[in-house]
Amino acid sequence: MKLQDAVQYAIKSLRVRSLRSWLTILGIVIGVLAMVVITGVTEGVNKSVTDLMSNFGSDKMFVIPVNIESGTGFGSFSGGPAQRPLGKLYERDVESVKSVSGVNEVTRMIFGRTSLQFKQKELSATLYACDANIFDMFGDYVQLEKGRLYTDNDRKVVVLGNDAANKMFGKDKLDVGSVLVVNGENYRVVGVLKKIGTALSTADDSNIYIPFEDGKDLFKAQLAKDEVSFIYIDLSDGFDADEVKSIMETKIANNHRVTLDDKDFSVITADFISKTVGSILGTLSSLLFAITAVATVVGGIGISNTMFMSVLERHREIGVLKSVGATERDIEIIFLTESALIGFVGGVIGFAVGAFILYIAEQFGVPYLIRIRWIIFVFVFSIGVGLVAGFIPARNAAKLDPVEALRQ
Repeated sequence: MKLQDAVQYAIKSLRVRSLRSWLTILGIVIGVLAMVVITGVTEGVNKSVTDLMSNFGSDKMFVIPVNIESGTGFGSFSGGPAQRPLGKLYERDVESVKSVSGVNEVTRMIFGRTSLQFKQKELSATLYACDANIFDMFGDYVQLEKGRLYTDNDRKVVVLGNDAANKMFGKDKLDVGSVLVVNGENYRVVGVLKKIGTALSTADDSNIYIPFEDGKDLFKAQLAKDEVSFIYIDLSDGFDADEVKSIMETKIANNHRVTLDDKDFSVITADFISKTVGSILGTLSSLLFAITAVATVVGGIGISNTMFMSVLERHREIGVLKSVGATERDIEIIFLTESALIGFVGGVIGFAVGAFILYIAEQFGVPYLIRIRWIIFVFVFSIGVGLVAGFIPARNAAKLDPVEALRQ
């Protein structure tokens, strides 16, 4: 029997039992749908992180006042925030970082929440006080749209992320020259940044930047004397990030009078972020993929059950086919084609619905990426599930005695 004839025969058979066929297809749709959504989001997040790291650059690193490398941070699911060694960074740590060979540029940041007022609207928001060179350091990621960037000599000025300027106060948009009241004091907007617009940049597009010295005055009640929230580092060309990190950690640990095993800070490199995010995504993907596999197995059992029932109901049909010359192989091909067709249709519908869900999710900031290899895998997988699930029923049908089958 030709494959084309088997497909036509299978389609007619499925149409006769359309309700049961669609219910069986639904089981495959659920499994494929889950697979498409999970792999699409995982690939999308991976790409977003990779793009972000390319902007961040392998020559960048930063120091934070918490030890996230102690086995209870981002790379581990054991323990909670209370178990992570917390500390503080100070100006002396900044000077120590600057003294390390290979460090090209250093910028400080402090942040805190404060009240903001524009026109008649008032709200609370987080402000970031940074040295002016942070805009040069991350120039590929943060770019100016209008106005100018502040300098270290500026006072009571502000640079706004694109969303902060256009969405923070609703219909009242801030622009260059606008006066923003920060904790009761007037700050003049000197610049608005371009919208970054990536899936992981929502928070960055809402950032509000002020000069570091203004931040020291503004947040002096929230911070210790000479405290710094973050230290950002730009490396010179030709220096190994891991070697610089090791020296940096030793110097800061000496400042804090702690050992490297008990340190209360972390020096984060781009490589560490990529590996940590990759590890977390890999673990989550494996877990979710296992759940998807269970759903697919359930769908396969549904196909198998449908094909068994089909064989039982079609004994006489099978007997007629054999009596007119159909071989056991022909009968197997007919039933395997039906089960494969159920898997294929389930795969097509599951993929289409999954892609639509991903498209809707993207409108809410969820990144996704559908690769060609995953499209091929989904269809091969769904057809494979159909073939495996229909193999035993097809064999049973092929082995039926034509005389006994015709009696029923």
